[in-house]
Amino acid sequence: MTMSTARPETFLGRAAHCCGVVTLLALSLACQSRTRADAGELRVVLHPPDGAARPAYVEITGLDDEGLSAVRSRAADEAAMSSLFRVSVADQTDASLPDIAGRYAVNGRSVTFTPRFPFDAGRAYRVRFDRARLGTPDQNAIVTSIVRLPAAATRAEAEVVAIHPAAPVVPENLLRMYVEFSAPMGSRQAADFVRLIDRTTGQDSVVEEAFLPVEADFWSRDHRRYTLFLDPGRVKRGILPNRARGRPLRAGRAYALDIAAEWPDEHGQPMKRAFRHEFKAGPAVTSGIDASAWRIAPPSPGTRDRLAVDFDRALDHAVAARALGVEQNGVAVAGAGTVEPGDTRWVFVPNAAWQPGAYRLTAQPFLEDPQGNQIGRAFEVLVDTPRDPNPEPFRVPFVVGANTVQR
Repeated sequence: MTMSTARPETFLGRAAHCCGVVTLLALSLACQSRTRADAGELRVVLHPPDGAARPAYVEITGLDDEGLSAVRSRAADEAAMSSLFRVSVADQTDASLPDIAGRYAVNGRSVTFTPRFPFDAGRAYRVRFDRARLGTPDQNAIVTSIVRLPAAATRAEAEVVAIHPAAPVVPENLLRMYVEFSAPMGSRQAADFVRLIDRTTGQDSVVEEAFLPVEADFWSRDHRRYTLFLDPGRVKRGILPNRARGRPLRAGRAYALDIAAEWPDEHGQPMKRAFRHEFKAGPAVTSGIDASAWRIAPPSPGTRDRLAVDFDRALDHAVAARALGVEQNGVAVAGAGTVEPGDTRWVFVPNAAWQPGAYRLTAQPFLEDPQGNQIGRAFEVLVDTPRDPNPEPFRVPFVVGANTVQR
């Protein structure tokens, strides 16, 4: 599958550490209007990560004493440093995208830049050092280098293993989907590799501008899950993008989520294969979550049988995993909770056997369904009422020892 022109990520890249010798593609490719003999003597090196001790960083050496003094005087001014010493993605075509963010430091006779998130293995970066901003006589001397960490020589291992929600029919006002991978991925954003396809007529048609058009870090901490946000401006009724273009998904139509094999893993390698997830859009779900309709199946006392909770609808897979828990007498019960396939049931297995007595299922206030609806509060609200700045969890009581299914 061939994708359209890439939109490279900026400072929000999260790559896995790679080892090996740094490949320096070019040193001082452009040095304009040199008026001093030493204007081109700066050396730019991209150092590989040192295990967990230090991530990869860019180092510039060769500045004279006057230049180093001038850099030190600006070291505490992030804006001044970023205009002097800039690092960006080399294949970046959109000039409006920001440079990579990071930390600057002067160490001895060198100036270093450490990115906020690690550099991608195998990806080219442009380093630009503007000597004119130091107040030196060579007012137009700009040193530019292209550097990259080597891509690890490895075979493709990653593949898509799950999409959430996984139901064959999803509400047309769906806000987010999750793509899960079998292995850690690099930090490239989905815009380069994911397309929403309308397949209602039997002829695949790309749904243009379906996803949130921002560069942001939508990766999980382990880089095995990516969150796809459908553009909320198009999903929410009544606002300009929705009035102009309508929702990306429309009830009664058939769709596919196409994911290209070229999406790189942590080693810069493509995935094993492309992936297609087919589904249909159904009516919008615009009401708040009704926790009073949840069904709780209590376990037997003296066992480590699982507690099962059936929801009134499919909930957000990732959020529900973090938002639900069990407590007794105000103390959290230790154990493991899992959202089952389909996202309509949560099960909990305690670390120790259940004791007879009263318990409560707890749901944190940030619990949502994939449409953004919360407990008792719809995403599509006409009047936004004030919210409690410190809301309490929602609690549903149940008893271990009873013989009947509760709630």
